[in-house]
Amino acid sequence: MINRLKMILIDTLFLGVKTRPEERKGVIGLFLSLFLILMTTYFLKPAREILILTEGTAEIRSYAVALQAAFLILLLPLYGKFSRRHNCSSFMRVMTLLFSVILILFYIAAFLGYPISVAFFIWLGIYSVLVIVQFWAFATDLFTREAGERLFVIIAFGGSLGAWVGSAISRVLVNFLNAHELILLSSVTLILSMIPALYAVRALPQECLIQECTPIQDIKTSFLACFQIVFTRRFLLMIAIFIILFNLINSTGEYLLSSTLERDFSAGIESGNIVMEKSVYVGKFYSGFYTIVNLAGVILQFFVVSRLIRYAGFNWAFAFAPLIVLVGYSSLFFIPTLAFLRIVKISENSLDYSLLNTTKQMLYLPLTRQEKYEARATIDSFGQRAGDLIQAGVVFLGLNFFHFVYKGFISVVVVFAIVNVILAYLILRERDRLIK
Repeated sequence: MINRLKMILIDTLFLGVKTRPEERKGVIGLFLSLFLILMTTYFLKPAREILILTEGTAEIRSYAVALQAAFLILLLPLYGKFSRRHNCSSFMRVMTLLFSVILILFYIAAFLGYPISVAFFIWLGIYSVLVIVQFWAFATDLFTREAGERLFVIIAFGGSLGAWVGSAISRVLVNFLNAHELILLSSVTLILSMIPALYAVRALPQECLIQECTPIQDIKTSFLACFQIVFTRRFLLMIAIFIILFNLINSTGEYLLSSTLERDFSAGIESGNIVMEKSVYVGKFYSGFYTIVNLAGVILQFFVVSRLIRYAGFNWAFAFAPLIVLVGYSSLFFIPTLAFLRIVKISENSLDYSLLNTTKQMLYLPLTRQEKYEARATIDSFGQRAGDLIQAGVVFLGLNFFHFVYKGFISVVVVFAIVNVILAYLILRERDRLIK
C-alpha cells in the first residue's frame, strides 16, 4: 500500500514532463534539496523581521538594505574566486556547510547577549540570493542543455512548494520559537538540504550529465572578474539589464499597489464604508494577497510551466511573463481600480516565481562553468538590489519633480515593460545563436 502510494505521488510529480525512469531518483533528490533550501529561507525571514524591528527600527532596516549592496561588491569576487577552487559537488557541500555554520554562530552570539539584528539582516539579504544562485549553478553545472530543459521544471517546483510550505509552517512556529531558535532550526534544515543534492549526483544517469565538472582556477584571476564577465559578454549583459528592469517594474508596481490601497482606505473612511483601523485593513489585504500569490505560483509551476515549455517551446515560455506584464500594466490605463491592480500584481509575481524563474535558469545551460557561478551570482544579486534602488529614484523623481499621480507612474512602468519585451527578444535571439 505504501509503495503504491509512493508510486502515485512520483507519477503525479512528473505529470506532463517527459522523463526516463532512470532519471527520476536524481531529479527527486534535487527537488527535495531545493524544497528544503526555500523552506529554510522562509523560516529565516520572520526571524529577520522580528530581530530588526525589536532590536532596531524601521529606519535602521532601510539603511541595512542599502548596506547589502555594499557588502555584495566585496563578497561576490571572493565567492567567484572560491568557486574556481572546487568542482560542483564539493563547492555545493562547502558552501552549504559554511552557511549553516554562520547561522549557528549567529545563534551563539545571540545566546551570549550580543545584538545581531543589523548584521543578521544584512547577511540574510546576501544569503537568500547566493543560496539560490549556488543551487542553480550546481544544477546547470550537472545537466546537459537537453536534460536541463526537460527536468528543471520539476526541480523548480520543489522551490515553489518549499516556499509555500515554509511560509505556512513559520506562521505556526513563531508562536512557539523565538527568532534565535528559528535561526538554529534553520541551520539544521539547511544542512539536511545538502544530502539529497549529493545523492542526485550519484543517482543521475551519465547521459544527462555534463562529463566535466572541474575546478577552473587558472581562468579570470582578477579580483573583479565576476563583474568583468558580465560587462564583456553581450548575452550576460542583456540578461542583467532584463533582470534589473523586471525587478524595477515589479517594485514600482508594489509602490502603486500600496499607494492605491492607501487612497482607497482614505476614501472608504470618508464615505463610511470602512470602519476598521488602517493596520487591520492593510494586514488583511496583504495577508490575502501573498497567500494567493504563493498558491498561484505553486499551481502554475505544477500545471502550466512544463506544458508551456514542452508545447510552445522555450522561447515563447521565456517571453510569456514579460508580455503578460506589459499587457497587464497597459490595461490599468482603462481599469484603474485596486481590484484590477491586485490581479495584475498577482499575475506578475506568480509568473515571476514560477515560469520566469524556471526559464531564467535554463538560459545558463549552454554557458561556461565560470559564467554559471560567478556571472549568475553577480546578475541575480545586483539585479535585485539595482532594481530596488532605481525604483526608489523613480518614485522620488515622479512625486517631487514630475508630480506624477497614478497614470503617470503607469506610463513609466509601461515604457520599462516595452523595453523588457524587446530585451527578451534579443536575449532569445542571442541564445539561439549560442546553441547552434
